[in-house]
Amino acid sequence: MVIINGEISKECNIALDSGFYYGRGVFETILVKNRPVFLKQHCERLKQGLLKLGVSNEVDEAYIIECVERFNIRDCVLKVIVTEKNTVMTTRDIAYKPEDYQKGFCVKLSSLRRNPFSHITGLKSLNYSDNILEKEQASYEGFDEVIFLNTQNELAEGSMSNIFFVKEGIIHTPDKSCGILNGIVREWVLGNFEVIEGKYPLEDLLNADEVFITNSIMGIMKVKALGNLRLYGESKVYNLVRLGYEKEISLY
Repeated sequence: MVIINGEISKECNIALDSGFYYGRGVFETILVKNRPVFLKQHCERLKQGLLKLGVSNEVDEAYIIECVERFNIRDCVLKVIVTEKNTVMTTRDIAYKPEDYQKGFCVKLSSLRRNPFSHITGLKSLNYSDNILEKEQASYEGFDEVIFLNTQNELAEGSMSNIFFVKEGIIHTPDKSCGILNGIVREWVLGNFEVIEGKYPLEDLLNADEVFITNSIMGIMKVKALGNLRLYGESKVYNLVRLGYEKEISLY
């Protein structure tokens, strides 16, 4: 389903603006069960992203809820894209299966580096080519996700996820200053578990007992291997975090 400015469209007619020409816009990818999950947080991030880009268009919770109810959007992924002249919503199926969580993800390192000083660092902007190209290459090589270091060779994030590692029972995650998107599920983990945010070298990831990644659609996913550099065996903390998250979203 494609909804453009409040109406279903079969032809995807959009206004040509700076979002089309320069990628000046933002998007959110929202899990919808009986209702959108963490909608308030997604809308706040949309608002802040548009403000930072100087885009005057806006989308609030009431508008998204109206569209969800009007078009009976349930049990799917809702993507909301906002530019100066367009508000576009699309839906797709949820791709993750129960066996994915049992098996875990194999990830690889990217040769690219996140720039913590870029204007678009920390934004879910339409300038997403680095993420898409690296994710596609990783998939071609048989990996589920790709992990970026930043220009200081510190651990940053995945192409579509935030990353956490566990050492001696303590959860760690890169600080926002490392050049990462502050994910909605990342914030949930920080708000419900004791987590140390910091600046970490790759060695800390290699020496971790457990690793897991998060995003708004897959939730909490364990990492079973980092390329051919490291296999992770334990899942104790991951299981606790995932159980808590599943309990949270069951409310939706």
